[in-house]
Amino acid sequence: MPETKERKTFYCSKCNKTMDEKQFYRSNNLEKYPYGVLNQCKKCITMHVNNWEPETYLWILQEADVPYIPDEWDSLMRSYAKDRSKVTGMTIIGRYLSKMQLKQFKDFRWKDTEFLQDMKNKKIEETMKK
Repeated sequence: MPETKERKTFYCSKCNKTMDEKQFYRSNNLEKYPYGVLNQCKKCITMHVNNWEPETYLWILQEADVPYIPDEWDSLMRSYAKDRSKVTGMTIIGRYLSKMQLKQFKDFRWKDTEFLQDMKNKKIEETMKK
């Protein structure tokens, strides 16, 4: 008989429900979130996210301990937010958090946000000088 992988469940501190781990965003901040998931479910944590207003979602990126890379966010917005009426708070943030797990980003954290922006700016300056 094949071995089944046991699914973990977590408790949402906002809606007071226990749900499957897939209903929660991951966090790299293991000091604050030892199980590697945020303490609110995806639906609750994105309830007030406006994808066009960074102040409504930057705190989530900070809690997930991933860097904010405006170009990457904007790229996802161009791809998925063509029809504003179909975009929810979860639409971009979920894709962004997944993208931050890719090889080129996975070693960066929230504290690297400014460093990554500085690197991008230096690259632009160098290109312009050429």
